[in-house]
Amino acid sequence: MAPCPQASSAATPTSLIPFALRTSGCNATKEQGSDSAPVRTIAFTIINQRHTNTCNKITTIEELDVTSLGLEAALRKIENTVPDGSVLVTNGISAIRQVLHPLALRLSFTLSPLFHKFIDISRFEALPVDGQCSLEDELGLICNGIHYLCEGTNNLMGSVEDVKTELRNGICLPETSLVSEVIVRTRGLPWQATDHDIAQFFIGLNIAAGGVALCLSPEGRRNGEALVRFEDSEQRELALKRHRHFLHNRYIEVYRATGSDFLQVAAGSNSEAVRFVSRGSTGAMIVRMRGLPYDCTEAQILEFFAEGENGCKVTDGGILFVNKSDGRPTGDAFVMFDNEEAGQKALTKHKRTIGTRYIELFRSTQAEVQQVINRNLENDQRMMVHGSSRKDCIRLRGLPYEAHVENIVEFLGETARHIMFQMDSEMSAATAAALAHNKYMQIGKKQRYIEVFQCSPEDINLVLTNPPLPPQFILQPRPLFPQQTVQSLVPAIVPPFTPLYWPCLSPPTSPCIYPLQSQPGLVLVTGLCPNITPQDILAYFQTNPEITIESVQMLRWGTAQYSGEALVRFRSRMDAERALAEHVGAPLGTIPLNLSLIHT
Repeated sequence: MAPCPQASSAATPTSLIPFALRTSGCNATKEQGSDSAPVRTIAFTIINQRHTNTCNKITTIEELDVTSLGLEAALRKIENTVPDGSVLVTNGISAIRQVLHPLALRLSFTLSPLFHKFIDISRFEALPVDGQCSLEDELGLICNGIHYLCEGTNNLMGSVEDVKTELRNGICLPETSLVSEVIVRTRGLPWQATDHDIAQFFIGLNIAAGGVALCLSPEGRRNGEALVRFEDSEQRELALKRHRHFLHNRYIEVYRATGSDFLQVAAGSNSEAVRFVSRGSTGAMIVRMRGLPYDCTEAQILEFFAEGENGCKVTDGGILFVNKSDGRPTGDAFVMFDNEEAGQKALTKHKRTIGTRYIELFRSTQAEVQQVINRNLENDQRMMVHGSSRKDCIRLRGLPYEAHVENIVEFLGETARHIMFQMDSEMSAATAAALAHNKYMQIGKKQRYIEVFQCSPEDINLVLTNPPLPPQFILQPRPLFPQQTVQSLVPAIVPPFTPLYWPCLSPPTSPCIYPLQSQPGLVLVTGLCPNITPQDILAYFQTNPEITIESVQMLRWGTAQYSGEALVRFRSRMDAERALAEHVGAPLGTIPLNLSLIHT
């Protein structure tokens, strides 16, 4: 006899309700619900539980035609028929966890408490049911199993399983021991998806406390993946059967993952972050703020959330600023609220301002807090090159965006043999700089001349921690008739060198490192009204989270007169082309806009 993993020692129920259903799709015991098919028929009966070892059937088996009644009406009829304090008895867990709860969410109605507790009789006795027999035969086997167990010594009443539909907070530490049999990885999530969206996708399955960890990209953005930890391996197997089911209008991929994968994302070693997430009660909610002024104080944040109609109170000590390892602010902070209601009020202040900066607000999780803090500190350390003032390094400037390590090694020629993590001596660095300076690097049909300078690790750290600002530019007044094409504007827009690291002056990225993997894409927006701001253009491209407020450059003439044009910088040409396809013909409010891709 196998014990029930989610057993609860609730009070002895007055009645047991043998329960079974059939869908219009697959009805094998372990496959029900995997195809999201609607319910066709439900059958139930009532067994009176007078004493611990006495079970008497008091009604005949009743079958409900869900196709004609509707699922909500059929379940309400069962609820009104059975006595109070009854508990369902099923053959397997799929009917409740994999069919009823997901369908109720999809049809936008709430299941009564009757359908949140059940006993899986197959844990005690395997029934010869394959889903192809009639509902009457299946309920007959369940009833026989109940009578057999009531006459024996099995603690049937102590094996009631709960369906937990609310997320619970929990802290994950690096030393936490996790088994891989309870972890899954999801892919294809909308970038704005929260932990509650993921919990709804897996509704009916019990997610462990703190069991949702949203993954972040190297730029600090949610990358559409998440790791989810369940209470037991059986529910993990049911989660895997939801592969390519839909969350809103997107299908989600579900794969097996390991305990180390989950710890890598969710575990935090920063003591300040651990103390912060430990403050929250069971129903606490965390909100992430982006775009804060660098001199923002706790008092300003408290005032920001307290003012206005939807004023709300922040949890005592519930503000955590995200700083770099040297203490410099990033413009991000996490704020904790005591309950869901206060957190939802806080989110209504999205895009309001502190000083002159508009603030972005997003629902967050305990795992994301620790992930952001850890990654921000790790990236700061990763950027630093350890060494002294010895000039045994070289700096290459003007590299094409497509350049890889092998291109650099080929470019350096014979001197490349001296490369370790740095050059092996100052003489090697000086030789490489002398031989390679202003030579051309050929990648495909592109040819760029490269500047090579001898430098020290201290010089490199200075460049990495204080990167050059992108140049400001002003267009000359346009003549009465055009004398130059749009392409001629590009050299004034794109700097003559490729910055390895781009500063982050505003949200929404954290940490503030932009590894540019490919040549950026530029989109020219024309037909703008004089009162249009960069924030309006950012909102226009809201389905393209890869752009930030710094990506928008309003163009003006040399006389500071507004030109009605703006340039939007995307991370890659592919992103720019996708944005053009998504926004073709789409107006900004009532204003028709013209979008064109600038070829660089």
